[in-house]
Amino acid sequence: MAGFRDLLARIIQVLTGKPHGGAENMQETPSAAKAEDLAPTKRYELASFGESVQQSRACLRLGSQVILLQPGFLVGRGASCHLRLADPKVSRVHASFVPVGRNWIVQDNASRNGTFLNGRRVKRALLRDGDTIRLGQTVLTYEER
Repeated sequence: MAGFRDLLARIIQVLTGKPHGGAENMQETPSAAKAEDLAPTKRYELASFGESVQQSRACLRLGSQVILLQPGFLVGRGASCHLRLADPKVSRVHASFVPVGRNWIVQDNASRNGTFLNGRRVKRALLRDGDTIRLGQTVLTYEER
C-alpha cells in the first residue's frame, strides 16, 4: 500500500508541477517510477468537429526567438512542456495557451510565482497583439501575424 501511495504522490507531483505532501523528501527505490517516466509523451492535437476554426497565426517572442503557438501549448521547466524555460522561478508546468475562436488565452496552471500580463497577475486572460507575459523572471511577447 505504501508503494501505491508513493506512486500516486509522484503522479500528483508531475501533473501539478509541485511537490505534494512529503513527495520531495521521498527516497528513490528501484521499483518506484521517476517523475520523468510519468510525463506525457505526445503533443496535444486539435480535434476537428466538421467545421474548421479560423485562427490567426499567433506566436511568442523570447528575445530573438519566435515560437509559433499551437492548441494546448505548455510553458514551464518540465520535460512535457512545448517551451522549456531554464528559469528557477518558473514552475514545471507554469502556464498554458489556449485558442478561443480567433483569439488566444493565457492560463496560469496554479504556479507558485504567478503569471503576469502587462504587469498584472492573472489566472486567465485574453491576449492582444503586443502583450507582455512574465513567467518567473522570463518575459515573453505575444504577437499576431
